[in-house]
Amino acid sequence: MSQELSPTPQSASAGISPASILVVDDDQTTCTFCARALSQVGYAVSSATEVDRALDILRGPQSIDLLLADIQMPGLSGLELAQIAREGDPAIAIIIMTGHATLDAIHQTARRGVADFLTKPFELDELRLAVDEALHKRQLLQERVRLRALEKILLSSEAINTILDLDQLCRVIIERACDHVPCDAAFLVLLAETVDQPAQVIAMPDGAVILPSGHAAALDALGTSGPLTQTGVPLGRIGDHEITTGVMVPLRAQGQAVGALLLCSEHSDLLAPSSQDTLALLANQAGTALRNAQLYGELQGAYHSLRELDRLKSEFLAIASHELRSPLSIVLGYTKMVRDRGEGEQREFAQRALDSAEQIKAIVDTMVRLRHYDLNQLTLSPELWPIADLIRQSVERLTPTADQKNQQIEIVLSDDSLTLPVDREKMLLVLGNLIDNAIKFSPQHAVIRVGLTRWHHEHILAAAGAAVPNSTIRRLSTLAETNWAVIRVSDPGEGLSREQQLRIFERFYQVAGSLTRDQGGAGLGLSLVADLAILQGGLVWVESMVGKGSIFSFALPYLSGGAGPE
Repeated sequence: MSQELSPTPQSASAGISPASILVVDDDQTTCTFCARALSQVGYAVSSATEVDRALDILRGPQSIDLLLADIQMPGLSGLELAQIAREGDPAIAIIIMTGHATLDAIHQTARRGVADFLTKPFELDELRLAVDEALHKRQLLQERVRLRALEKILLSSEAINTILDLDQLCRVIIERACDHVPCDAAFLVLLAETVDQPAQVIAMPDGAVILPSGHAAALDALGTSGPLTQTGVPLGRIGDHEITTGVMVPLRAQGQAVGALLLCSEHSDLLAPSSQDTLALLANQAGTALRNAQLYGELQGAYHSLRELDRLKSEFLAIASHELRSPLSIVLGYTKMVRDRGEGEQREFAQRALDSAEQIKAIVDTMVRLRHYDLNQLTLSPELWPIADLIRQSVERLTPTADQKNQQIEIVLSDDSLTLPVDREKMLLVLGNLIDNAIKFSPQHAVIRVGLTRWHHEHILAAAGAAVPNSTIRRLSTLAETNWAVIRVSDPGEGLSREQQLRIFERFYQVAGSLTRDQGGAGLGLSLVADLAILQGGLVWVESMVGKGSIFSFALPYLSGGAGPE
């Protein structure tokens, strides 16, 4: 016989779930007395006068916080019932009632982990006090268990968050889950990147197989915010044995589902609230770790793709520069011969062809230099040169190009005497590419300014620090403090967005698409400038705003007396 007594309206209105108590005594009077007395103070009480009924309640879905049982009952003693209850819930509070509190009985209750011992007959206050104390001990025990579980979760979190290999991480997550919540089989269902791809399933032990109903249950868990339980349905299989009880928990990162964890076992411990709470905590950490590993994998893939792209670009430079130089030399030679021997329109047409061929030669020469730089074959031959003279030579060379657009190139020198040991050819390449770039991207009748000045190290730090980072600026922190010779080329062109400034010194990068842009070139000139800056221990950067033009700065370090690079 058994009866259910609901808590009083007072406890229900408190908004807190009352503690659940199971009273077991073969004496109907004692059982009813205890059940009513405890129900009146707000506990949710179940009672049973038969051991089988008590076992059904203990094994049922409703969690029992405290077992109040008589020590002597037909078929199964209260001590044996307490042991069964403790196996199902190690933190359950237990009080044994007996009319004869012998020393042997007390020892037996202690060995079985019984929380308290109550001697019949007892007063109502004694009963309530014993129950309050037992529940308080249970709460403390639960806190200790929770802390130990949290410590294990923390260790597991540290372990899984240091793994970036996705396959290894999945195995470790399953291992940790089985360690926290013992089970017969565990499955991690990892969602694919696209909906048309099947989900990946990782199983433990190796012979475990997830069944269709288990796979569907794991996917159902993705729509929940916490653990989901399933019983009576085949979820997994080990050999010929099917497992019909499981707990599913979603794995999320930043609100996005990345997979689900399914644990299967025939033991009721798997469905215990403490097991589900532990699994939920682990799932929170696992979801983030899985997403990080996926992002790392994507980053690695992108990195390898970029490396392959760089390899292909370098190979293209090598092949193009080698295959084009010989036939181009022949074209230039014959075109010059035709021009020199021709007259009138024939001479004019030959000159136009020669100009175009010279443009192609300039691109090929740039490719060769970049190839040499990649192979560390680009060397410097420094000699003392007045930097102002090199600027004048570069401007003189490019003045005819500027004249075609009715542009003017002004030279602004704050220091005409600065002489540095530089490689003349390399410096003319730097100046030529910077000035040519300004001519290309400036409108008709524009004024382009080329300046030279000396800056202190603090000025360089401020200017470069405000600029968009590039490969040369990132080296600034490794350079010794010194003075700098700064060449600045300013143009009134359309200017550059921040996104364009981030890539302006990359090889083959062009502000406009190759098929729609108005200006020529292969997108190699500024890349060569950056490489030559690094080769000479210098810096290059751009200051620009859309619609406000651009200023390209090239800086070389030198000793205080102007003796040369430091």
